[in-house]
Amino acid sequence: MIVLNQKGQGTIEYLVIVAIIIVIALVVVGLLLQIMNQGSGISETTAKTAWRTAEPWAIIDWSRNANDVTIVLQNNTFENLSLNYVKLNANDQNTTATTNVAPGAKVTRIITEDTVGCTAGSKYSIEKSGIQIDFNTPNITGRKQYGVSNIIGTC
Repeated sequence: MIVLNQKGQGTIEYLVIVAIIIVIALVVVGLLLQIMNQGSGISETTAKTAWRTAEPWAIIDWSRNANDVTIVLQNNTFENLSLNYVKLNANDQNTTATTNVAPGAKVTRIITEDTVGCTAGSKYSIEKSGIQIDFNTPNITGRKQYGVSNIIGTC
C-alpha cells in the first residue's frame, strides 16, 4: 500500500470553505442593496405595468421635466370617450377637453405642478390618491377614474 503525502488537503479544504462563505456574503449584500434601492417598495416598471392595464383610461407613458409632467393616456375601452380633465393632486390639473377619443387612441397632456421643480437625475413620485381622470362615455357624463398606482420616475 502506497501512502501519499496529504499535507495540502487541509489547506485546500480551508480555501474552498472560505470561497463558499465569500460567495454567500456577496449574494446577501446584493439582495440587501436591491431591497434598499426600491425606495417606496414599487418600481417604475411595476407602476407602468399597472397603469397600462387600467380601464377605461390607461396611462401608457409619463415623464417629468422641471415643473411639467407629461402623460400619455390611451382609451382602453371599446367605445369613444371624451376626456374632460386630468388631475394629479388638488391643485395640479390639465383641463383641456378632448372629445371622441376612439378605442385604442392616445391623448397627451402636460400638467404644470405648483410644487418645487424636479432637478435632473432626482426621483419623483405622484401619489395615486391624488390622481383623477374625469371623462364622459356616450351614455354617462362626469365619470371619474382614480389612480391605480403611483406615478414614479426619474427627472
